[in-house]
This record gives sequence, structure tokens and C-alpha cells, in this order.
Amino acid sequence: MCGTKHSAAELNNVCMKCERPLLVRYDLAAASRAVSPDSFRSRRADQWRYAELLPIDDPDEIVSLGEGWTPLIHAKRLGERLEMPNLFIKDESVNPTGSFKARGMSVAVTMAKHLGARKLAAPSAGNAGGALSA
Repeated sequence: MCGTKHSAAELNNVCMKCERPLLVRYDLAAASRAVSPDSFRSRRADQWRYAELLPIDDPDEIVSLGEGWTPLIHAKRLGERLEMPNLFIKDESVNPTGSFKARGMSVAVTMAKHLGARKLAAPSAGNAGGALSA
């Protein structure tokens, strides 16, 4: 958020300078040069099909419950009302956890494991006071 750069090859919790959450910046131009829409046709049916945008190169390191590959639903009536005839809504409720948060957590846990983390704690507003354990 403050512009400080951090290595993706090290465990980071918050920015060392401003102590705020870290935001990832993707090199989308490089990713678009590395793949084409046709290259995705033969890949796995989950979020890890977009490997060029994710931090892990080795598929054997991935920690996943099968996140992703959620449907786009044409919101025709809402789109008409908003004058957006091609409005689609992503249905993240079909993720294994029922939440869009599953995607980010799969990447975070995979990366933490890759970097040697032995314990993780993750706050969640959707946990309703329950405990999260691994």
C-alpha cells in the first residue's frame, strides 16, 4: 500500500515499513505473452490452471480442496435493468468451502508451506467465532 517491495520468496505477514497488509502486483503483460486462451483448454479444472499468475511452479506443492472452476451465471434480468445485457455473476458458493475466500486461502497455504511455515493463523469474518485448525 505504501509502495515498499517485498520478496515473494520470504514469509511476510505485513509490510515492514507501514505495517499494513501486503497487496500483490501481477505482471499481466508477461503472463499474456506466456499463454494464450487456447493453452487453458487442456489444463486442470481449478484455479491452478492459471499457474503463470500464481506463485508456485511445482504442481506437487499445491494445497487445494479443488477451488475454482466456479460457474458464471448470466444475470439477464438484472443486466437488462442496469442496461448491461452481458452481465454475468460468478457463483463462488460452489467452492469446497462455499466462499470466494477459498481461492486466496489455497494460494496462501500453498505458499506458506513452500516457504517452510509450520503454523498458520488466518482471521475470517465468516467464521462466526469458531476456531480454525489445520
